[in-house]
This record gives sequence, structure tokens and C-alpha cells, in this order.
Amino acid sequence: MGNTTMYPMSVILTVRDAAKSVAYFRDKLGFQLEQSFPDASKPMWANLVMDGQSVMLGQMMDPSKASGDMCGNDLEAKAEWETLFKEMQGNKSGVGIQIYIAVKDIDAYHATITKNGVKASTPRNQFYGLRDTHVQDPDGFRFVFYTAIKMANCQSCGMPMKDAKPGAMYCEYCTDAKGNLKSWETVLEGTTVGYFMGMQKMPRDKAEAAAREHLSKMPAWHGRSKSGPEKVGSH
Repeated sequence: MGNTTMYPMSVILTVRDAAKSVAYFRDKLGFQLEQSFPDASKPMWANLVMDGQSVMLGQMMDPSKASGDMCGNDLEAKAEWETLFKEMQGNKSGVGIQIYIAVKDIDAYHATITKNGVKASTPRNQFYGLRDTHVQDPDGFRFVFYTAIKMANCQSCGMPMKDAKPGAMYCEYCTDAKGNLKSWETVLEGTTVGYFMGMQKMPRDKAEAAAREHLSKMPAWHGRSKSGPEKVGSH
């Protein structure tokens, strides 16, 4: 296997046909095959890389071979392999898991992989600052390939974000010094006083009602009651 470089994003997936999976990730999805063991034609393990992101593939092993040939008759390893083997026989791979892989241009990438015969969803802009497409590999593992995008508006208050960095969801008024979203009460108070009272010249009671109505439509506060029990500021 040799020296293994650890990447910022690394996963290892147990697959039913390693050679088939290696070919899929390399030839269909555009990954580079960096390492394979014992060789590329009949891999038991492989490391495929895309822009510093590593997807390792391991061949599902018969428990008897895994414990004898590969693990030196280690009984504990044999038990682990038997459990994994049984789980894979009766369950779908990767249920409930999505693996995110960044690409430089999601639309160009989508065009390339679909031309290669990959079934991928139409790229969509997400409110959390990504444009993505979804892919399912031969074993059923789900991958989300994405590119960070600039959001036109704050997903908390709706304010235009002309100078936002790709992937940023919220404006400077809705985030703290570390870039984290401020609390509902803080954003509600700021929207009430700063916009509806300050700019729209509304009285306090109408301004707060308008702020609640407005924020309830924002992705960050979706489902928040328009007339919840929270009270902000002083009347």
C-alpha cells in the first residue's frame, strides 16, 4: 500500500466490486487513481483523489480470506470482517449518508459526467450558498458534488449582499465577529429597529409585526412563528 497521504476530506467505502468502482470514479467521475493494492487491475484497496479530496475504496472480503490471508489469523479481525460481511449482504450501502465533494465549476462538471453516462441531478442553487448535483455510485453511495456560490441576498434578513464571499449565507448585520448567525431575538430586534422603524418610519408595534412577517419568509427562520412569544426590546 505504501505511504498514504491524508487529505482534508477522506472517506473509505467498502464496495462489492473494487475494480468496477475504481473504473467508475476514475473514468466517469474524473478522479485520479493515486494508489492501488496490490495493483490497478485487481485492486483490493484504492485511493482516488480530486482536488485534494480522497475517496478510498476497499473490496468487500469473504470473512475466511480476510482473517486468514489478510489478517494473519487474527480472531478479532475475523469477527469484525464477519460482521461487516453480514451487514453488507442484507443492507443497502450508505443509507442516510451523503458525501460532499467540491469542484471548481459545477455546471461544467455536470456536463462532463453526464456525457460520460453518469446519472446526475440537474445542478441547483441551495439557500446555504452551494450549487450542487447529486450522484449515486454503483454500490449506492450518495455523493453531492458542489461549487460555492455568491448569494444575492442574506438568507436571514433578505438584505442584498453585493460583496459576499462564495458560500456566505448571511450579511454582516446578521452575523457575529466569527461569522456565526446571531440569535432570532437579535436579528428580530435589528430588523424591527433598523429597517422597519428607522427606514420605514413605522411605530414600534407595527414595526415588530412587520419584522416577524418578513423574517418568517427567510430560509434561516423558516417555520418560525410570525407572532411567537418572543418579545424584543422595550415598548
